[in-house]
Amino acid sequence: MFKISTHKITLLVLSLFLFCSSVFAQQKDSLLLKYVQHINEKDMEKHLSILASDEYEGRETGEKGQKMAAEYIANHFKKLGLDAPVNGSYFQKFIINKTSLTEFRVETLTGKIELSKNEIIVVNSFKEDRNKEDYDIVFAGYGLEDKNENGFSSYRNIDVKNKIAVVMTGIPKGKESLIPDEEARKSIYLQMRFKAKLAKEKGAKGVIFVTGKSEYTLFDQMYGHYFKDPKWELPSEKKQDTPDFLMALSTTDKLPNLLGYTDKKWNKVFKKWNKKKNILEGKANVFSETKIEKVETENVLGYLEGTDKKEELIVLTAHYDHIGIIDGKIHNGADDDGSGTTAILELAEAFAKAKSEGNAPHRSILFMLVTGEEKGLLGSSYYSDNPVFPLKNTVSNLNIDMIGRMDKAHEGNPNYVYIIGSTMLSTELHNLSEATAKMYAPNVKLDYTYNSKDDPNRFYYRSDHYNFAKHDIPVIFYFNGVHEDYHQHTDEVDKIHFGKMEAISRLVFATAWELVNRKERIKND
Repeated sequence: MFKISTHKITLLVLSLFLFCSSVFAQQKDSLLLKYVQHINEKDMEKHLSILASDEYEGRETGEKGQKMAAEYIANHFKKLGLDAPVNGSYFQKFIINKTSLTEFRVETLTGKIELSKNEIIVVNSFKEDRNKEDYDIVFAGYGLEDKNENGFSSYRNIDVKNKIAVVMTGIPKGKESLIPDEEARKSIYLQMRFKAKLAKEKGAKGVIFVTGKSEYTLFDQMYGHYFKDPKWELPSEKKQDTPDFLMALSTTDKLPNLLGYTDKKWNKVFKKWNKKKNILEGKANVFSETKIEKVETENVLGYLEGTDKKEELIVLTAHYDHIGIIDGKIHNGADDDGSGTTAILELAEAFAKAKSEGNAPHRSILFMLVTGEEKGLLGSSYYSDNPVFPLKNTVSNLNIDMIGRMDKAHEGNPNYVYIIGSTMLSTELHNLSEATAKMYAPNVKLDYTYNSKDDPNRFYYRSDHYNFAKHDIPVIFYFNGVHEDYHQHTDEVDKIHFGKMEAISRLVFATAWELVNRKERIKND
């Protein structure tokens, strides 16, 4: 008789356990591997070639092309048999206020400075319209101050309370420490914010900054479209506490006009001020007019109900809007975010196929294409404030925004994706993401370069996952980084790397599959 030692029995039992576990894991994996095949390059190219075509006119929020895209997405969800969760509709409709500054000008005795002539950029307008309202205008030099007693102060002997201060950009030589943030010293915009805050503390009603023509042109190129374009926001029943404060930028050659001097007289006056720092003050009439339009738009939602854990759900998102037509050129937004939108359509198809064959997930899935992202994450903000399903039941949000291109750091190498937010709220989610990528997408490098709240690009705050994260819902943001066609009319389908899109979409599918089928809900720690 063959004698088996206790040690050998232990090894045999352990081997049997590992074998059974392996068989179970393999069985589970085989389903995932079966349905992930429904996400493929060919279908992706078909969807994206429609959504990012000229016919859709750049999918501007509230415009014809965005409505066409919404119908296309809803029809796809209906074809897949997804439930329409918004009272029997796929559309979650809402209103956005679109506020445009239609007129702004400053008139003095010696001339006027007008928005319409591109002589001034209004960074922050008055909340209420102004029709020839009189203001005292006071020159406050560089608009800086040393808080120490007897320290440098641009406001010494100057009263700006209820007046508009005129302030030069830049820092006087040897006074760099007055702006402690090194980044602010290099950036006109950050300088303006820093100096405006000080002027506001002094009681000013606003600040008009003046800078050199080349600096003004650069600022206009970098930020002008943002400040000149209409402001979009969700209507709020709460009264806004934001101060009625003007912040604008003009050029140094307009300084005499702002203070009521002729150019000829100004040279003598400014030389005298430079020596004695005497008070330079004038009067001006300010005209400011805004127009508010109400724009109707909609998120598009498709719901796939789970089985035994159906009360819990994950939300898969991308934004389907883009920036429309600018200067007569259609901005089709193939990568931003036609790529993410297409990925969600493919993910929905793969999960719907699994359910139709009796392999529904344990938890439910909400596939949501949001609008208004380009206007300030407004679609996802509206959903998170008006959720169709309770946020407390939302396990996680996986958000896809731009996955079809390569940035400069990865030129010639499409096998990567930036992962942002996975470590912010849940260690379990991060570990699951890592393990899933290792098993199902070993060739895709997970790049964590931007996975920080302190990242100067602030990508963590710049896509729709953030409106879930702010409610303590664990998130992952999948992103390929910016490229030369970002927000340009050249972001076209023929530049998309569909192999990359397929690989990342399959990774998201595998991650979502694990989330909806795991025994325990991931924890927010």
